[in-house]
Amino acid sequence: MEIKCNSSPLLDPYAGTEKTGQARSRPATENAADAARGDTVSVSQDALLLTEARRAAQNAPDVRADKVEALRIQVADGAYKPDSRLIAAGLIREEPGLFRL
Repeated sequence: MEIKCNSSPLLDPYAGTEKTGQARSRPATENAADAARGDTVSVSQDALLLTEARRAAQNAPDVRADKVEALRIQVADGAYKPDSRLIAAGLIREEPGLFRL
């Protein structure tokens, strides 16, 4: 199947480009040099660390079954005595905006 386009060059942004897709504004030698060199990507060390941290977090289990079971046994035995001062200190440390007036 052949498609013939008779559109005006004013309406066709690709009119006047060569069949290889190279724009006419760049010399052919520049395009050849770019093609020989190929595309390159540079990733910072911070980005690599962030990617590794995200991967580790995604692979970690959502629930630590051993801790849950240990706490369940303590609650069932009546041995679980949470320290309200530590809980309050943690709330203040994690959510300082809760206590602003």
